[in-house]
Amino acid sequence: MDARHTHGDGRKARLAAGAAERVALVIGNGAYEKVPYLANPGNDAADVGDAFERLGYSVTRLENAGREALFQGLQDFKRAAGASEVAVVFYAGHGIEVDKRNYLVPVDAQLARDDDVEYETVSLELVMRSVERARGLQLVILDACRDNPFAARMQSAGASRSIGRGLARVAPSGGTMVAYAAEEGKTAADGDGRNSPYTGALLRYLEEPGLDVGRLFRKVRDEVLRETGGSQKPFEYGALPVEDVYLASGAPPPKDAATAAAGGTPQPPPSGDAARAYEAAERVGTVAAYRAFIRRFPGSFEAELAQAQIDKLGETPLVVAGGDPDDAVSPTAPSPPSPDEAPPGTRFRDCAECPELVVVPSGTYMMGSPSGESGRSDTEGPVHRVRIGRAFAVGVYEVTFAEWDACVSGGGCYGYRPDDEGWGRGRRPVINVSWEDAQGYVRWLSRKTGQEYRLLSESEWEYVARGGTTGPFHTGSTISTEQANYNGDYTYGSGRKGRHIGKTVKVGSYPSNGFGLHDVHGNVWEWVEDCWNGSYAGAPTDGSAWESGNCAARVLRGGSWNDSPRDLRSANRFRFATGIRGIVNGFRVARTLTP
Repeated sequence: MDARHTHGDGRKARLAAGAAERVALVIGNGAYEKVPYLANPGNDAADVGDAFERLGYSVTRLENAGREALFQGLQDFKRAAGASEVAVVFYAGHGIEVDKRNYLVPVDAQLARDDDVEYETVSLELVMRSVERARGLQLVILDACRDNPFAARMQSAGASRSIGRGLARVAPSGGTMVAYAAEEGKTAADGDGRNSPYTGALLRYLEEPGLDVGRLFRKVRDEVLRETGGSQKPFEYGALPVEDVYLASGAPPPKDAATAAAGGTPQPPPSGDAARAYEAAERVGTVAAYRAFIRRFPGSFEAELAQAQIDKLGETPLVVAGGDPDDAVSPTAPSPPSPDEAPPGTRFRDCAECPELVVVPSGTYMMGSPSGESGRSDTEGPVHRVRIGRAFAVGVYEVTFAEWDACVSGGGCYGYRPDDEGWGRGRRPVINVSWEDAQGYVRWLSRKTGQEYRLLSESEWEYVARGGTTGPFHTGSTISTEQANYNGDYTYGSGRKGRHIGKTVKVGSYPSNGFGLHDVHGNVWEWVEDCWNGSYAGAPTDGSAWESGNCAARVLRGGSWNDSPRDLRSANRFRFATGIRGIVNGFRVARTLTP
């Protein structure tokens, strides 16, 4: 079947920060030759294409495309994307997963056997490569997570390969972001109306001015969850550029820097070298640290923020260790015992609302996974020795909703109250928080206590997660759902199947590891400080964070309530864009100890 191949009017679009061309490839496949007709993909693609044209994109449309038309369309689009600022591919139709790889299905696919998949479909990797040359946002949107209608044909032919439901997790490279209509291994509804639930939600928010891409997909996710009664949860993988990016025009204007710093509406931190240095000064939180920053970046935007903080600190009363910044104390008052000299294993809090911490000893370990470890990827090597040169304190538990809500009530965390998905707040780990959100929390905690709170480095995280062990888990060569909260439908090694609770549980519901930490395996993925790098070649060996590489994406560790046990391994690594919030993402804090 031939594809209809049309273009929009080619008007120039604009990012919030200047003129740049935007291009979109919109594909709708519904009239399949060998499986039942899909009613909505044609409508979905037509309506999304119209929306992008109204936003000023140059739109290429493919309707009911066979394999040859899909390949040619992607090849042509890759050239167009290379000259663009924003490149978007939208696909509605059948997608399938075979052996953990994803494929889009042309309408002329026969797929009589599992071995036909490479020859009759288009791999998702090829689709992602078609947008990777865009200078700014590189986005692939897939409303393709339907049941595989070819599975019965392929398996009846004696399939020797694993044919999954929905689509498998993807790990885009560079700055590419991939949005799924449903999370990995789950299917999406086609819908009874003109559009599928996912595309219908996307259309409701796609043209909303001032809505950055991260918040757009969060709104889409919430809408789909409501419409499907929680049975379909969209998910996003990969990275966004450091700057906020808007599919529609009309980004909100920046707040006045001094006003924001002096107590106005808190804003997420700006990007770049100055921003990272400013964050470091904030973690220290002293007049000397802010003055050193101003000397280094005298004309920067953040210098105004630093000066405003210096002005505020000039009026701040003295604080004792473990006290509250709102309580004035006499400079001659005796200080309470400091945990900075406490022996390893000591547990303490710096304030009533602060996370409980445990002192972790210095030490040396081998970071990464050996080549024979089941489930490992190349990103987990080469194995290398890391030396943690001094003791530090780390959260006994993942940060909870109660602790996050205290931050918001105390004027921190950008005033953002994450959705708990109806699972409850209190001692459940906070979810729906981005790396940027986590940075807001540790900055507030540092200001409140006068101590240096931060996220763990990736090497610190693996060190404390292992708790002195060397196997895949701190529990040994396998793990069970009596030891961690994960998807017990899957097993690892000699382990047995268990429960899949399907949501978070209260922190501390499972036994701790050798360092006294709970839930390092499962419950929620934990953000760490490091930029993403695809291997450990050139990685720090002193326990510090890796602050070079793809810093638009940051590392997460530990797996979640929804992951298989292989994702919970001590050495396993994953990444998300710094602004992405998800129902599986949380974090744990660290605190530097002063010798």
